[in-house]
Amino acid sequence: MAERTETDTVVVGLGAMGAQALWRLARDGVDAVGVEQFTPGHDRGSSHGESRIIRTAYMEGAAYVPLVRAAWRAWSELEEDAAARLVVRTGALMLGAPDSPAVTGSIAAARHHGLAHEVLSDARVAERFPQHAVRPGEVGVFEEEAGVVLPEAAIRAAVRLAAAAGARVRTGTAAARIDPDPDRPRVLLSDGTRIRARRVVVTAGAWLPKLLPRAAGPGGLAVQRRVLGWFRTTRNPSPHANGPVFARDGADCTWYGFPSMDGGRTVKIGVHAEVAGNGVEGAQWGEPVDPDAGPRPPDDADARRLGALAAGLRGVGELPERMAACMYTMTPDEDFLIGQRRDLPGLVLAGGFSGHGYKFASAVGAALADLARHGRTDLPIGMFDPHRWD
Repeated sequence: MAERTETDTVVVGLGAMGAQALWRLARDGVDAVGVEQFTPGHDRGSSHGESRIIRTAYMEGAAYVPLVRAAWRAWSELEEDAAARLVVRTGALMLGAPDSPAVTGSIAAARHHGLAHEVLSDARVAERFPQHAVRPGEVGVFEEEAGVVLPEAAIRAAVRLAAAAGARVRTGTAAARIDPDPDRPRVLLSDGTRIRARRVVVTAGAWLPKLLPRAAGPGGLAVQRRVLGWFRTTRNPSPHANGPVFARDGADCTWYGFPSMDGGRTVKIGVHAEVAGNGVEGAQWGEPVDPDAGPRPPDDADARRLGALAAGLRGVGELPERMAACMYTMTPDEDFLIGQRRDLPGLVLAGGFSGHGYKFASAVGAALADLARHGRTDLPIGMFDPHRWD
């Protein structure tokens, strides 16, 4: 006979958001079970790659800034409880033409919220940040309140703390089905275990569209492939050993990168968004992905494409020495999905983080724990209502 488990709250998926939600629930004394089909900190989803950017002058929209501020505070709580450094402050540099989204969006967010920032000419960027080869007429927006979150380390820390606080963690077992119910929703695991709970928090990442096709309403969620590349530095000392995280708007894409996180040996870059129909040689990195199969491995075309972008950096090799593929789970408007749906009673949903959500994981985890316990939260998540597309 299949095992039957009763609990207050189940968290399905212990990646960026689920790990934080489970920790918050367990820390507050809630009887909770966390379910993860792989192992915490795995490289099969969207929360790997060693580093993620956190920035406050948010180019995607000023409405995100209050949630970023909440995330900074929540990251500090996790660091304190874990006795580990999980966030590295570096500052951030947004580069592009004066009318590019990275520049105009960052300035608009900074001005709206009174954030300290500097707008730099191409000459000033070249003087202060010589690791960047800027084109004539480009400008930079620099803010000090930015840095790097360490994703795998943060996930493992949150799960470890959750288990220490009493959460039951089930790894190596996937959720096969989730049955909504206003009073006792159920989760059926791939090993036949049935878990009944008062609430189910679903943070399944790229698997959310499979488990709950109605989660994002009529627009649905799309899972897309992206590629990261690590480039060997060629100068000693490397100009990338210190410096800000960055994002750059180019003619055909928005790409981003980090200062060296391994003592000056390599620099990591990736593509966030492509301009449709840009005609660039090689695979379009927005191609759809079946999460069970995973994104196809990086290839020579990916290496050449990343190499063309890395030409905008000084002191790095022409091609990446290693690459990794990951998945973006996209909403129709590229804003997140956080909350409850009336047609999925008993469930709290979080997904569709569209490639820019990891920095918010600490605050989203707190919001999910609030929603599971009380049905509401004071954190600013109204713009992520799952019913907004109805």
